[in-house]
Amino acid sequence: MALRNTHNEYGSFAKWLHWLVAIGIIALLYLGLQQSGLEKGPDKTAIRELHGSIALLVFVLMSVRIVWRFMNEVPAHPEGMPGWQRVSATLIHWGIYIAVFVQLISGATTVATGGKALAFFGLLSIPLPIAENRDNHEFWEEIHEFTWIIVATLLVVHVLAALYNHFVARNDVLRRMTVGVRARG
Repeated sequence: MALRNTHNEYGSFAKWLHWLVAIGIIALLYLGLQQSGLEKGPDKTAIRELHGSIALLVFVLMSVRIVWRFMNEVPAHPEGMPGWQRVSATLIHWGIYIAVFVQLISGATTVATGGKALAFFGLLSIPLPIAENRDNHEFWEEIHEFTWIIVATLLVVHVLAALYNHFVARNDVLRRMTVGVRARG
């Protein structure tokens, strides 16, 4: 398997980035929901710090992924795919990228305006150059809480579209981003 993308398939590096980011985002959604149901205390703090640490990793991976996407060919849409599906696929992909970055930035800003530094797995404490401000904290917290719904919705549409392409349209869309899955034909 090639490291770089080709006209027909994503390269191994893009695939690894895709799946690592996907696992990270799913973990973030799960941990975010877990912490929202907890009262202040050590359990909530531990989950919040794990959530923030994974968010930093996802931010780095997503940044690398965007740079890699611009440096590599993006596989062409399958022949016969209707134009509206091609446009939708492109919009969904960029929507996910934008929504995830908004989610990550609003989360970090929420932490900073709450007067805290970003913790990275207990190894580093990363202060942001943003002043503590209760009003701004509430604003960014609202953005963060709202954006996860957009991220989750776009991800569900993305997964359903991949499954549709594999099982109904029977093209190679899903196979291009996985190893060992072949389109039916």
